[in-house]
Amino acid sequence: MTELGISDTKRRAAVEGIVVRKYGGSSLATPELVRGVAARIAELAAAGRSVVVVVSAMGDATDRLVALAGQFADRPDPRELDQLLATGEQVSAAVLALALTRRGVDAVSLTGDQAGIEVTGEAGAGTIAAIDPERILDGLRAGRVVVVAGFQGRDADGELRTLGRGGSDTTAVALAAALGAAECEICTDVPGVRTADPRIVPDTRPVPSVSYEAMAEFARGGARVLHPRSVELAGRHGVTVRVRHSSRTGPSTRVHAAEPALERGAEVIGIAHDRDVRLLRIGASRLSPDRGARLLAGLAGHGLHPDTLSWPGDGELRFTLRGTAPFAGPARELVDELGAPWTVDDDLGALSVIGTGLLGRPDMPAEVLRTAGELGATVPAMAVSAGRLTAVLPLDRLDVAVRALHRSFHLDLPPEARP
Repeated sequence: MTELGISDTKRRAAVEGIVVRKYGGSSLATPELVRGVAARIAELAAAGRSVVVVVSAMGDATDRLVALAGQFADRPDPRELDQLLATGEQVSAAVLALALTRRGVDAVSLTGDQAGIEVTGEAGAGTIAAIDPERILDGLRAGRVVVVAGFQGRDADGELRTLGRGGSDTTAVALAAALGAAECEICTDVPGVRTADPRIVPDTRPVPSVSYEAMAEFARGGARVLHPRSVELAGRHGVTVRVRHSSRTGPSTRVHAAEPALERGAEVIGIAHDRDVRLLRIGASRLSPDRGARLLAGLAGHGLHPDTLSWPGDGELRFTLRGTAPFAGPARELVDELGAPWTVDDDLGALSVIGTGLLGRPDMPAEVLRTAGELGATVPAMAVSAGRLTAVLPLDRLDVAVRALHRSFHLDLPPEARP
């Protein structure tokens, strides 16, 4: 098998006109929503399309399964947790197949293993190593809609493995690549990508087209539309991704390779934000470079990756972590073992200005700091790259700062009217 498990010979013999469509948990949260999804898939099938659907767990099912495991173990065994969590997507796949069958659509549900998804890595953090899509292709050739449980597969030893955060998005993109589909549709509860979160910025505008690189920066900045690993996978395999609302017609966003150009100027595309940020301060006077390296490597081993990092020669090591509970258990024990004093600043958020060529805009950090100052907010950490400028702010100033910068960068105007 090739990386995603389909040879050129198989691709030539594959079914034409395949649509790979993924539905998130919020789109499947109730039986009524499942029936609505089934109706839309039935329309595609009636139009003669060959449809593969990837599903997440219904609503908050994953959270409920995690809580259930917590009733039996403070730290559930990772293998058994995988066994439990994978059932959420399997339920979604089965009930959607049942809903389709009731509408007269021939459908079959498959687990990740049955769909030929081979996974490598640790429990709870697997990555897709290969896909043998022959069983999916057999279903499509027979005229069936194939519904695949996302977020899971089997490793080389036959063990079930889940893919961690963003697993269902990643499953959909990987299947689109393996099946040679022209496009992968991600159906969610928002109408594509906007210039900011419309729940806090009323005058956002749709982003009809965005490059893989910029979309990955949106995702890393806190936008929940797509997970960055799925965008990176799409970019590696040239899969065009379209983000659309799961039930309404309207704007959508096409994620694709950047258009070739001799030179690109600086452009601001949008603003993302994240409410779950912690700033760790570790006393550097007792933290040698070697011990600091051990600390950062150890945190990475626990799945914690600093978003901003500074270590003045005579100051303290500062870095930010994202997530609802990013510094607990083994990670905290690791810091304690190093014997350096530490503190954690909570009640922080981060906003990220997303664009291209941002290093060519030296005025941007100054504009962010000026805006924060006018709002009476300090900025304890900042990081700048070509595609993203991230500033950490007090949580109670985050929303107003996002709105202010959205206006400051003229994102409330159509692209052709921006200075």
